[in-house]
Amino acid sequence: MKLEIALSLLLVVLVGITIIQGCNGKAVQFIFGDSLSDNGNNNRLSMTLAKANLPYYGIDFGNGLPNGRFTNGRTVADIIGDSTGLPRPPAFLDPSVNEDVILENGVNYASGGGGVLNETGTYFIQRLSLWKQIELFHGTTELITKKLGKQASDKFFQEARYVVALGSNDFINNYLMPVYRDSWTYNDQTFVEYLMETLEKQLLVLHKLGARQLMVFGLGPMGCIPLQRVLSTTGKCQERANKLALSFNKVANNLLISLEPKLTNASFKFGDAYDVVDDVIRNPYKYGFDQRLHAHRHQHCAEIEPNMYFGTSTIHQTVPMNLLLKNL
Repeated sequence: MKLEIALSLLLVVLVGITIIQGCNGKAVQFIFGDSLSDNGNNNRLSMTLAKANLPYYGIDFGNGLPNGRFTNGRTVADIIGDSTGLPRPPAFLDPSVNEDVILENGVNYASGGGGVLNETGTYFIQRLSLWKQIELFHGTTELITKKLGKQASDKFFQEARYVVALGSNDFINNYLMPVYRDSWTYNDQTFVEYLMETLEKQLLVLHKLGARQLMVFGLGPMGCIPLQRVLSTTGKCQERANKLALSFNKVANNLLISLEPKLTNASFKFGDAYDVVDDVIRNPYKYGFDQRLHAHRHQHCAEIEPNMYFGTSTIHQTVPMNLLLKNL
């Protein structure tokens, strides 16, 4: 699978923030994202080419077999949830998910290869775009309303927490690939504007469906992933891709700042870890990685490239990197 680099995934989610109490006194999360937060949805999509079923995915989690996470162990979402006592939201497509499970744990709709735009990642054949994830969430709200009634359901969803962590696929697996129409329809500035227009509509729908406490996470240095570095004759980072990530982060932050005061009881925040990830790339020893950026604990199975992703796919981070992000 060809990458998403939202390395800021769940960087500060639930850290240093007062826990919002959901049903039965538990904090509940609803997660929308790509492969960095996918915990099993894609593995249940019969035709997708983006599955976390390769050797070493899950080697340090549970029984050591692939479990739908695009990492060797826990995702950042898992680690933060565990460290703060929050339940792990199950994958939406997990057959065990029902009304009671949702009320106790929330839901994770994230899908590897998914993006803000419906057209992103089409060569994976199947993936859940953000629009599709929101559609599934809409169905969830209707299901819970039938069980609890409108008043209690509204309270449940308005007290839940929401994470939106995707966007890199819209560049790596869409705009920066000449096979996609968007690559010749837009220039760098107008494509970012197109993304923001779409994201704004999506956030407004989420607010209408009950989202009040929501965080959107920015992109890391996309030009430093192996997929981009091999396109350079020098093997160095692709500056254009990195500038696009910075542009996305700036405009997304401004979007949230403008939306928050306009929406009832909204707390819409932006998480930006671009500079932190960039520093890890430039100064690996400082963060506990060796010169070739191998994770000390997992040299037998996971080589960390300069973008800090899990080595068997050359694009996803290992547990040591996830632990580092959790503590920031």
